[in-house]
Amino acid sequence: MIKQFSSYALILALALALSSCDTNRVYEKNEDIAQQAWMSTDSLNFDFEISDNAPKSLYLNFRHRFGFNWRNVWINLQMQWPNDSVFIMPVNIPLSQPDGQWYGDCSGDVCLMQYPLEDFAAYSFSDTGKYRITLYHDMREDPLLEVLSVGVRVEEYVKAAD
Repeated sequence: MIKQFSSYALILALALALSSCDTNRVYEKNEDIAQQAWMSTDSLNFDFEISDNAPKSLYLNFRHRFGFNWRNVWINLQMQWPNDSVFIMPVNIPLSQPDGQWYGDCSGDVCLMQYPLEDFAAYSFSDTGKYRITLYHDMREDPLLEVLSVGVRVEEYVKAAD
């Protein structure tokens, strides 16, 4: 019984330590792509809440395998504000250099690209409340193969040191 309790306590302490390392994160969610084949008709929805007007930065997460056929990926981003206004923009995420070397953090045959959206760097959301971001790809290949997950990250803006 004591051994089981100490195992749970260790797991809880580890989880708390790992979650506290990312103090700038306001929201982050990644959606796994079924069978690593993302259809252009399969839109992904991300709902989050903004509670203040402090500047935030927005990122798109794109996790893929080395066998991904393209050096970039076009994703359409649709953002719905709390007042129901909608903003749509295409996003071109560069994934590799011309020689084929992948950008992002790669381990084994998997790469994660966390792409900062320049239009939403140090962005002060005008309205507080619930936002929805919808993502879908706009590539010639359909389904888009070797895609593991796609996601959204919102974090507190931190000015870089000069």
